Amino acid sequence: MTISSQSEATRQMVSVVLVDNKITRIGSDALSNPISESGGFASVLRVALAFACLCVLPGVQAGHLPLWEMGIGVGTLHTPDYRGSNSENNIVLPFPYIVYRGTFLQIDREDGIRGKLFANEGVRIDLSLAGNVPVSDSDEGARRDMDSLDPLVEVGAEMIVDLWRSGDRNHSFGFNLPVRLVYSVGDPLLKFQGVTVSPYLNYKIRHENQGVLMRYSASFGPVFGSSRYHDYFYEVNPEFVTSEREEYHADSGYGGRRLTVSVTRHTNKFMIGAFARYDDLDGAVFDDSPLVETGNYFIFGVVFGWILGSSDETVAH
Repeated sequence: MTISSQSEATRQMVSVVLVDNKITRIGSDALSNPISESGGFASVLRVALAFACLCVLPGVQAGHLPLWEMGIGVGTLHTPDYRGSNSENNIVLPFPYIVYRGTFLQIDREDGIRGKLFANEGVRIDLSLAGNVPVSDSDEGARRDMDSLDPLVEVGAEMIVDLWRSGDRNHSFGFNLPVRLVYSVGDPLLKFQGVTVSPYLNYKIRHENQGVLMRYSASFGPVFGSSRYHDYFYEVNPEFVTSEREEYHADSGYGGRRLTVSVTRHTNKFMIGAFARYDDLDGAVFDDSPLVETGNYFIFGVVFGWILGSSDETVAH
């Protein structure tokens, strides 16, 4: 099961990632203090849960590793409200460090949360998760006086194909194909909001020296969504039409292309990582929406984790 950053910032702290691709996006509307935003404790809790979900961390050694590791971390993220928005947010939040290397369920920073559905030589299918935090209502910008948006969760499957791997397994090149159903979480509790498909090519490098593990990754690919998913962000219903904002309903199809890069450094007790993601919305089916203010989307983040404890039991990794 892979938490990717997209939405997303769904893989997408994705990943310090990022993840995936799958950022996923974290934001409130203020640099000063996201907790002071409207929505109170519920909004803060949603952001914290989304951030924790995106910020599970990786193991630090090759070979046999602890079955589980626990700790704490802190991450900072700079992101627009949504893809195509000029409104930008900065957020700093603590999160739980969780690593679990079970037979079926695995949680780490290299690939997020994974539930293995199928595995063969060079091909596997995992469960796939992603999410998007709420978009607050605003008295300025393209969504001025429009309703706020509930957070999204995405659930589906992801096919992962190993196209090439070096003899020492430190370099790899692969193809990933996540397909996810999207649901908003709020009132009603769960509401179907469409489908996303975001295939991408992924190149990874790992280097270990004197107990320090470095990981680098770069991924690139297009993003596709159903009309219902695109409408969630870019639709303008009649009640929100103004002289500057005409009625709009999005089509399904191409939603831009995405480039994600990341680097992480791990030791036995600490990890630090950074990622950046750029989306080019040129040619997207919704690029003529009055809610699209820019064709560029850039998100970056930094994360730090401190490992407090681990199991005595070890597993092959």
